[in-house]
Amino acid sequence: MEKVELINQIRNVYNYFSSIKKFSDLVPEVRTNISGSIQNPNSNNDIAAIEGRITIIGEFPKASGDIKFGVSDHTARLILTAKEFDSDINFVMNLKYSPELINKLQLESDLLIREISRSDQPKKIQNKDFSTMQWIIRKCIEDTGNIPDIIWDSGALGKEPMIRLFAKSSNKMISKLELILKMLLSL
Repeated sequence: MEKVELINQIRNVYNYFSSIKKFSDLVPEVRTNISGSIQNPNSNNDIAAIEGRITIIGEFPKASGDIKFGVSDHTARLILTAKEFDSDINFVMNLKYSPELINKLQLESDLLIREISRSDQPKKIQNKDFSTMQWIIRKCIEDTGNIPDIIWDSGALGKEPMIRLFAKSSNKMISKLELILKMLLSL
């Protein structure tokens, strides 16, 4: 039952923004996804996401596939690592980085926002597959003791700049997306 409810919550988040044309400005080149976790996950198979991610079709955000468990890697690793430090984190989305948007959010919102510099990442982690997302979370914990609402980076060679948005519930994710879209519309 928990898995069915989680799929419905991800669907609610997706339904919130799928008819908002301006949301397409938040979809990065690698595309975006919403991932949600059951309360006590053991692996990626306990993380639900949209298979194939969310792309842009006809200027609107569009899911490439259905919501399923075990289809996410990038955002699943973020949630799994985040839950090691804060078991209440249940949702994450990756969004397109915009310095103007980050600046506006820092100045005009109460969201906790943290920059991570990929140049600080140790070489052994840079060269190891599937380890950067875990490093990003651990670096935030090491530096601030918490997982902020947003972790962003300005990219690196071959790595797209990215915003990662965390939430404890689907309703909180929607509230944060409403705020981000409001700020985006005022740029």
